[in-house]
This record gives sequence, C-alpha cells and structure tokens, in this order.
Amino acid sequence: MKTKDLILMSLRNLNRRKLRTFLTVLGVVIGSISIIMMISLGFGMTDSTKKQLASAGSLTQIDIYPANRYGGMDEEDGKKKKTDKVAKLDDASVEKLKKIPHVEAVLATEQFEAQINVKNLQGYASIVGVDPVEYAKFDIRLDSGRMLQEGDVNQVVMGRDVLRWLSNPQRPRMGASQQEERDPLTTKMFLTLNQAGGYDPDGKSNEANKPKQKYQIEAVGVFRDDDYENNYYIVMPIDYLRKMKKDAKKLQAGNRQNGYNDFMFGGREDKENKYNNIKVKVDNVDNVQKVQEQIEAMGLKPHSLNDILVEINNSSKTQRLILGGIGAVSLLVAAIGISNTMVMSIYERTKEIGVMKVIGASVSDIKKMFLTESAFIGLLGGLIGIVLSYAISALINYLGVKYGFAANMSGAGFSPDFDPSQLKMSIIPAWLALASLVFSALIGIVSGYFPAKKATKLSALEAMRQN
Repeated sequence: MKTKDLILMSLRNLNRRKLRTFLTVLGVVIGSISIIMMISLGFGMTDSTKKQLASAGSLTQIDIYPANRYGGMDEEDGKKKKTDKVAKLDDASVEKLKKIPHVEAVLATEQFEAQINVKNLQGYASIVGVDPVEYAKFDIRLDSGRMLQEGDVNQVVMGRDVLRWLSNPQRPRMGASQQEERDPLTTKMFLTLNQAGGYDPDGKSNEANKPKQKYQIEAVGVFRDDDYENNYYIVMPIDYLRKMKKDAKKLQAGNRQNGYNDFMFGGREDKENKYNNIKVKVDNVDNVQKVQEQIEAMGLKPHSLNDILVEINNSSKTQRLILGGIGAVSLLVAAIGISNTMVMSIYERTKEIGVMKVIGASVSDIKKMFLTESAFIGLLGGLIGIVLSYAISALINYLGVKYGFAANMSGAGFSPDFDPSQLKMSIIPAWLALASLVFSALIGIVSGYFPAKKATKLSALEAMRQN
C-alpha cells in the first residue's frame, strides 16, 4: 500500500468517528499542555532568579579576597586545617590571572579609610583605589557623569550615600532623610587624614591638637542608587590612594594611641597581600566556572554570583523533573485513552479488516494503518497542545506582571528601576515545544501498537463472517 493511500485511509477512518476521535485527541491535548506548562513554570522560576542575581551584580565577575592563612575548617570532621596552597594577592598573581583563557580584564584594588568633609559636615568613607583603564572594562553602572580615565589624579567616582550620611559634629546626628540632598558632581569635598582618632585614651577630645592633612577630590561620576556594591564607596586612581596611604603612615608613625588609628589609616597592614581585592571579568557566563577552577588551582579563593547560579541550575533541574513527571501523568492517561480507542475501532472494523486481507492487503499494511491512525491522534493532540500552551503561557506572564506574581515567585529583590515586564513566570523554549510534539506522536504510536498487532492476528475468514 502506498504511503499516500495509507494516510488518506487513516484520516477517513478517524473522520468517520468524529466524537470518539475528538475526545481522544482532547486527552492528548490536556496531557501535552500539562507537561509543557509544568516544565515552563520551572524555567520561569529559574529565569526570574537569574534576573534577580543579574540586578545585584555582574554574573561574569569573579572576586578574589585574601585567603585565610590561619587555616579553615575541614568539612568532613570539623577540625582546623592549614590551606595546602595559598597564593598572595600581588602583581605576580595579577599577571597569572590575565593569562587565563576567557579572562577579559583583571582589576586589583587597594582600600583605605579617610574622613570626608563637606563644609561643616563630616563622616568617614571607604576609599577604593583602582587602575582607571582596567576599571572601565567592568560592568559599572553610573547614574550621571563619567568613568575614571587615564590621566585622572584626584578625580573620583562615588555613591550618593557617602554624602547622605555626613553629620555636623556640633549637632545631634540626623538621619539620611533629614539631610540636604547633594549632588556629588557639584559638591566641594575634602578627604582628611588625622593622626589620632578623635579622642584620647582618657576620653577627652583632641580635635584641636591633632595634625591634619587635606586632599581635595573632584567627583566626575556617580554610581546608581541601586548599585549596592559600590554606593557607599569612593573610587579613585590607585596612584593617588597610595600617596594618601604613604602620607597617613607618616602621620601615624610614633603615635599609636589606640586601635582607632588602625581603622582610620586603612586597618592593619597586610604584609602578605599587596591588594585587598582582585576582580576578574570573564567573557561569558558559561565560562565563569572554568575560570574559577583555574583560579582555585593557583591557590586563590574566588567568589562569584555564578556559585549561586550553579546551585540554582542544579535545583531547577530537579524541580523541572518533578513538575514534568506530574504533567506526564496526564499524558499517560491520554495514552490509555488512545489504546482504548484503537481497540474499539478494531472490534467495529473486524469485517473491514477481513475484506482487506482477502483483496491482498498484507499484515504489515494493516498494522501500519492502525499505527498511522494512533500517531495522527498523538500528533494532532500535541500540535493543539503546543498552541494552547503558548497562549496560556502568555496569559500567565501578563497576569504575573500585572499583579506582581512573578516577583513574588522569585523572592525578588530587584533594583527600583527594574522593568517588571522582563519577568516571566512561564518560559517555553522552542526545544520543549518540539520535544512535546515528538513525545505526543510517540505516545500515540506506542499506544496503538498492541491494538494494531491484535488486528493483524484476525482470521480473514472469521472476519468476513462478522455481521
């Protein structure tokens, strides 16, 4: 029997029993929708969480901090142990990091604490020294102004929160909401190095006696308010910061009255590590894990948002399997329906099968006919299920954005200017739709196999005798 004739005959047989065919196809549609939507919700949860992480920082950035040289805890027995290999955060490590494949930029930073003065207001700020050229390669978000450039000296990029929490030492401290909002780009600011920490050991103020050294700074860029990583920092060229640190050591020499000095002059000097932190930018989020493994092999301790992302991906796979299994139950019920439909069809078409055998139809032709019919049921149900799934997914996403369900589902703490329309509770990848279609057709074929085999075993003579 020709393939064209086989298909036409199968379609006619299905059309003759419209109601039964409709109900059987409906079962496949429900099963297909169930499995697609269940898995799509898993993808939606993962995607929302990824967007949450991305809003908190770059997924391609790796941070390296000084390792614990006093030993960590053994995960197996809880006993302290020395780190086998610990590298220093120095220029040699920076050069090695630059040679790692997929690394686009390496930024070494030094930190320092200094007093900041604006007119009669003052406070303490954390200063970060960077290489302006390397710093510009990272995903830094500015609200206004520009990034640091090569040739900058006392120019800085800072967050507004640095100025929001200044206070007048002659008055009770006011909250940030009570402070006058200042634009760092137009505010005249000074960083002040003090020899002592404001109070002598006996508790008396030494404000009038302590020597000071001032540095005027010029803000050329302002971090966005949602950049929580940088909003309380002042970032300046590392050469200028080193000059301040050198001057601070001179002021500090011979006068170590209390521990507060250490805080003000940038903390106790780390003789092992030249830098407080090293940032590594990777070309693609898919390569972050590979780069981290190579960094660990160097004896450094990398940290990134990708660590969380890996855990999320692992847990989401389990979630999708569970949700997909729940949806597959509906498709299993549909498979039983297809099998039942085909068995009923055999009983009703016994005489027809006998006639086909008498006129020369082979066993293979009869089997193919019933398998084709069951495959059509699965294929048609799968196609309708895919179309309806996309429609349901669009509706869920619309309602999720409108009523905030998507943000609640992800446990989101997104930035204030994050566009909620980017959130999706349901995501249906193209491969999922295609896999569902293939699976539905396969379910139809498998469900129709045994009824088709039963049809081939019918005796032609007995079949002809059926009324």
